[in-house]
Amino acid sequence: MPGSETDSERLHELLSRAVREAVLLEAALERETRALSTRELETLEQAVSAKHQAVQNLEQVSQQQGDLLRSCGFAADASGMEGFLQVWDQERRIRPLWERLQDAMQRCRHHNQINGGLVQTQQRQVQQAMQILRGEDARTELYDPRGQTVASGASRSISQA
Repeated sequence: MPGSETDSERLHELLSRAVREAVLLEAALERETRALSTRELETLEQAVSAKHQAVQNLEQVSQQQGDLLRSCGFAADASGMEGFLQVWDQERRIRPLWERLQDAMQRCRHHNQINGGLVQTQQRQVQQAMQILRGEDARTELYDPRGQTVASGASRSISQA
């Protein structure tokens, strides 16, 4: 039967690595948030670099974790992990790591959404500044019934006003 104590130890090791990388990713995302808010380019570049490295490392660990689960006869997803834990984690050594990883990744998703919002806001500000510099009317964004943004107001040169 696939799966063994060795596989359990290997999964424990992989999840430990994944948790460490997720914590590093979260820290990089927090630095990215601060750098976006304060517009510190050097700090932003460092945070983005650290973020990319942590993501690459997480992808590598995730691939190894998926390979291990498949070799033990489980799907390489959350349901496969639950199945593995039910069968091979009777001492409950691995589940806490799995839960810590899920929590850390949820926090990372949250930080990433915040950062995406900051980037969108800053892009909008730059676009508005460019419109003003070009002598165009500022376009006001409104929301349609589906929650999508729509621009109002016609764009025209300031010399036509």
